[in-house]
Amino acid sequence: MEVERKKVNVGAIKQANLPIIWVLGGPGSGKGSQCLSLVVKHGFTHLSSGDLLRKEVLSGSNLGRQLYRLMELGELVPTTVVLDLLAEAMVDEIYTGKAKGFLLDNFPMNLEEAEAFESYVTSPTKIIYLSAEQDVMISRLLERGNFDDTKEAIEKRCANFQNQTRPVLAKYEAKLVKVSADQPKEKVAEDIAAGAAL
Repeated sequence: MEVERKKVNVGAIKQANLPIIWVLGGPGSGKGSQCLSLVVKHGFTHLSSGDLLRKEVLSGSNLGRQLYRLMELGELVPTTVVLDLLAEAMVDEIYTGKAKGFLLDNFPMNLEEAEAFESYVTSPTKIIYLSAEQDVMISRLLERGNFDDTKEAIEKRCANFQNQTRPVLAKYEAKLVKVSADQPKEKVAEDIAAGAAL
């Protein structure tokens, strides 16, 4: 399925030279909660590819309608679209003059996205990996109840994480901070701060 592209000034991201942290983990591992904690403590900008995609869907744009169909089926959105949405949000924040760094929540999903981000934007400063058991992640998501959080779609996203995202963790092992997400949020936040030297 061909999906339209946006035009973004990615040069502004490179020039800003701010920390860029990829926050990875299976669906429901607590990425969003931990990103919000880091925003409060460090003033970083939290960008969730899922939130940006849902926002585009809810905008009613032609791109949003195309994305809705893909997300409803639990399919991965094309890399170029995700990159454009993330880069656009980063550039918008840089132009405000308030950007201190970026937390990319649930990005990259696979090696293609990781390599495309490095080529199109820049390399990550750190990668935080929140590790959790699949049954814990599924129950958390079912309680959350987003339109794309059906049991079938969640199981497909868990499988996508195992098959697609784990190779990213292996490739970028030198920048990786692995933290157990099967513990209280406060302890997870402490482990992230210690491991990422934040």
